[in-house]
Amino acid sequence: MAQKTNRKPTPVVPIPLADPSVPYPEISGDEPCLQDPDFWFPEQGVTAGPAKAFCSACSVMADCLAWALANPHLAADGVWGGKTRTERNALRRNAMRRAA
Repeated sequence: MAQKTNRKPTPVVPIPLADPSVPYPEISGDEPCLQDPDFWFPEQGVTAGPAKAFCSACSVMADCLAWALANPHLAADGVWGGKTRTERNALRRNAMRRAA
């Protein structure tokens, strides 16, 4: 027999699909991600540490992260702004919790 629980249902929080007010980062052509794009999309089980380390020295890292956070459907995978998809999702969730 199934046991009854008194858990409250998890609230559904709408996540915007895009924010057109956040422009794609202006790039100069010297950014590390333009040199080897596949490097920024490591296979499952492969660490993203090296890609994240390159991001930390990039002049557009903050703009890149802002764009990726505002456009999750376009930046669903890979390292953007020094963050993996899991890290970006956590940042979005935390921002939505703070806003609620």
